[in-house]
Amino acid sequence: MTRPWRWLMGLAAGAAVYIGLPYLLVQRGGLGIVTRGDPAGRRVALTFDDGPDPRSTPLVLDTLRAASVRATFFILPTLGRQHPELLRRLLDEGHEVLPHAHRHRHAWTLLPWVAFRDPGLATREVEGLTGTRPRFQRPPHGAYSLATVLGQRASGVTGVHWTVEARDWAPDATPDTVRAAVQRQMTPGGIIVLHDAGPGARTTPAALPGILADLHSRGFEVVPLRDLRGARPGTLRDVWRTLRGR
Repeated sequence: MTRPWRWLMGLAAGAAVYIGLPYLLVQRGGLGIVTRGDPAGRRVALTFDDGPDPRSTPLVLDTLRAASVRATFFILPTLGRQHPELLRRLLDEGHEVLPHAHRHRHAWTLLPWVAFRDPGLATREVEGLTGTRPRFQRPPHGAYSLATVLGQRASGVTGVHWTVEARDWAPDATPDTVRAAVQRQMTPGGIIVLHDAGPGARTTPAALPGILADLHSRGFEVVPLRDLRGARPGTLRDVWRTLRGR
């Protein structure tokens, strides 16, 4: 084998370990991260990413307050510092505030040492803003590299994924399609991901009242992640069942 081919084979092997395995085992299989709660219960967790944003987060909060629902918000610490009144409202109204990222970038586009440091930086920043040490973190796009996994472990936080993705961020999304997607995918113990900022905030505030009404009519209790019974990091057995579609 010539030297260029050896170099390419080595590069491919490195990419498989750094990106391929975390994608398959963690992002798809749920190894070591929380993907759902107890499927025998009636609780579901409602989570929001990317905020807070003064244009859209208050609309989400108004709807949650009217429905007496508390949720989990994975925030960008920079936005939390820029909008302290919104952060204060999140906490005062009983919502769970957790770290999303120090830099909102897909894990695969970050240099390894940057990806490793990001969970820890975001976690410490959110702790400084809220006064509470976070237990969980959700990286942007739910994407993992080996550095992301190791960075979460080093920071003492557990990754969180979802079972219901309404694609509120899609260019063709509407409040009706977002609501229908949640209704179609919802199962007991599920974790819903929506957005209170960014592209998803174009549709989510308008869809949220209907989503909450649908969940209530089906007998689901909507809770923040901290109150989701049976939520635990996935094991290799869970990965095997998930990848087999069971």
